[in-house]
Amino acid sequence: MAPSASDISLLLIAAYFVFLLASLLRRGKVISGPWLFLLRSFFPNWRFYHGLGFQPRLFVRIMDDTGQWQPWHMFMPRAAFHLGDLFHNPHNNLILAHQNLVDHLSADIQTLPDEGDVRELVTYQLVERLVRSLLQPDALRFQFQLRLVPPGAEADESMAVVTSPAQLA
Repeated sequence: MAPSASDISLLLIAAYFVFLLASLLRRGKVISGPWLFLLRSFFPNWRFYHGLGFQPRLFVRIMDDTGQWQPWHMFMPRAAFHLGDLFHNPHNNLILAHQNLVDHLSADIQTLPDEGDVRELVTYQLVERLVRSLLQPDALRFQFQLRLVPPGAEADESMAVVTSPAQLA
């Protein structure tokens, strides 16, 4: 008999707490390696809790069939709250994972060496794939921007950290 989705979820949650316990016992030692890069997709970017600061936001624009660029639109996933979501919430978790990916891209850009190419970052390539999945069917080309927006401020193009080249949809 194959394990159910709830059994797998419980197993992953248990593995998370075992990892937390192990990291607390190894306090002061840095856990690093290529395997950690792959595992970080399971864990949120905790920089959110360190204090107020600039918030990484993803903006997307498309070229329509007339050849005109549409205005930039912010991709900010917001989910409706339902009481049942407190117990099982895969759709909202996916939305949070998308924003988490944008947060990770921002952190990776900050640690990128001066001679590094942002397009070679795995997080950049994943954000590009995310944008492709969000496109409207009539889009010919698209671009995306990562902007660092101060809390409560309106975002403008001067806040852009990186802008992708125009790409075919």
